[in-house]
Amino acid sequence: MKKLIVILGLLITLVAGIFIGLSINNMVRNKKNNLYNNSNTKVDNEIIGTTNIEKSEEKVIEAKVETNNKENTKKEETKETVVKLSDKDKSVIDTLSNTLNDIKNSEVTEDFKSGAKKTFIDIVDFLFYNGTIKGVTFDELTETGKTKALELANKIDEAIEAKVPNYKETISDKATNAFKAVSSLIKKGSSNLNDFLKEKLTEEHYNAIVDSKEDLANYSKSAISFIKDNGSKLLNTAKDKLSAWYNKYKNS
Repeated sequence: MKKLIVILGLLITLVAGIFIGLSINNMVRNKKNNLYNNSNTKVDNEIIGTTNIEKSEEKVIEAKVETNNKENTKKEETKETVVKLSDKDKSVIDTLSNTLNDIKNSEVTEDFKSGAKKTFIDIVDFLFYNGTIKGVTFDELTETGKTKALELANKIDEAIEAKVPNYKETISDKATNAFKAVSSLIKKGSSNLNDFLKEKLTEEHYNAIVDSKEDLANYSKSAISFIKDNGSKLLNTAKDKLSAWYNKYKNS
């Protein structure tokens, strides 16, 4: 009986030991798994974080490259424009730019009104009657120079109009409508050179201005143009010569 009790005690102790051992082993295994999982999660987060940083850096680099490309393109366009301007272009453009500034900065007096009207006559002469500015005709300009000259001519017309509304109506009764047509053509040309080249002043309007040449000459005798050192071919050329030139021009 005593031996049986001893054997049962040993069996119970053995079973208890096995159970405790298995429990401890499971705890150790779970702990290792948790450590492994935590380690992998940390690595994944680090990888994701690194990837996001790399993507951000790539975006910054792409943005810088795009900005540089735009700046380079702008510089090239500016350089191209400068290259296309001839010495004759620069001479005319500088003169018209100075004229525009003088008109904008002048007070409206009777002398200003006379000078402004004479200036418009000189611009019409330059653009439509083969007149010159600084000894240069409109046809001698490059396409870039012509476009810039038309832009400035339009701005000069608008600047005068802002200070002396309807000033063209007071230049000559005979040529009022013709001068308005001229103004319209200049405005179109300032936006598109081809429109200006295609649309020539009609013979009716051309003749209206030529017919009023004597009136314009008398009117302009005491007026000083804002376009310095400029002689108007329109006012200094005989009517028959102007007509011959126009006939050649309109048929070209």
